[in-house]
Parts: sequence; C-alpha cells; structure tokens
Amino acid sequence: MSSDVVIAVLDCLVPGDTDGWPAAGQHGLAPKMLELLETLSVDGHQQLAIFLSQLPENFPALSTEEQIEILKTIELSNPDSFETILKACYSAYYTDPEIRRILELKTGYEARPPQPLGYDMLPFDESLLEPVRARGQIWRKVP
Repeated sequence: MSSDVVIAVLDCLVPGDTDGWPAAGQHGLAPKMLELLETLSVDGHQQLAIFLSQLPENFPALSTEEQIEILKTIELSNPDSFETILKACYSAYYTDPEIRRILELKTGYEARPPQPLGYDMLPFDESLLEPVRARGQIWRKVP
C-alpha cells in the first residue's frame, strides 16, 4: 500500500474543515502515526497490515462517502485493528504542536499537560479520614 492510502485514511478519520482545522493526512501526520503504532500497541504494525489489507488499492480515489462505508465495514469486521489505527491517528493529531496551537485559539484553553503547573485544588480535609482511623486496622499483615 502506498503512503497515499495511509494519508487518505487519516483524512477520512480526522477530516479538516473550512474553519481552520486541517485534515490529519494533509497535515503530514502519517509518519508520526506510523511511529506511534508501536508505542500504543504491542502489535501495532501487524494491526496496520491487517487494516490496510482490507482496503482497496484505489481507496484515495474513492468518494468520501465510499471511504467512510469501507472504514465502517472494517470497524465492524476487525475492531481491534480499527481501534489501533484510530488511537494512533488521534494521538498523532492531538499531540501535534500546530493542532494544539489551533486548539488554544479555538477554545481559549491552554493546550498543555495539567502537570506540573496543574490546576488549583482546595486543601485536603484531613478530618475526612478520622472515621477510617478510628475503625483501626481491618486487614492482615502479609509476612
């Protein structure tokens, strides 16, 4: 299968729009998605081979509706390979710096991990543990 097929699959899974969101394949995320397959799944490349074997060679030339129907069929007939590809696609897309920048612009929220900066939390109320402490030990110690 050619890289055009992978790009077409990515574009079908995460299509772009006219409001500033790029399609995953056209954004150039195929290499990153392929790289992520092994970190997200023990048999990621095997699942990719299964997935791609179910696609026709002319997949990129098909209409969007035809592509979607083919992907729906694969999702039903081989959910494991479909899920593996979908997770890798989403991970590649939503961890991409440009997509995170767009996400910040569109939502107003910082596109960053919650830690180490994190969000402010109320101090923990230690008195909530008093009933547990008052009950005493209810487990056996393992030698």
